[in-house]
Amino acid sequence: MRHRTPQRAMVFALFIASISFFNFEKLTGCDCIRTLHILTLLTCGIGIGVFLSNLFTWLRSRNKDNDPPKV
Repeated sequence: MRHRTPQRAMVFALFIASISFFNFEKLTGCDCIRTLHILTLLTCGIGIGVFLSNLFTWLRSRNKDNDPPKV
């Protein structure tokens, strides 16, 4: 069975965020904000949030592995 790793989740989140940013860049006319603009920006924010959350989880687990044993 596959295990979920923070690295895999970070790559997936960055992929989703990059697609959303590319889609937002292609949209024309930001004069009036439409529902599509809001959903695209919301998806970008969620992707970045998931990335940061998994990054901090990965860094914490990495620091715990490198700590010397306490006597």
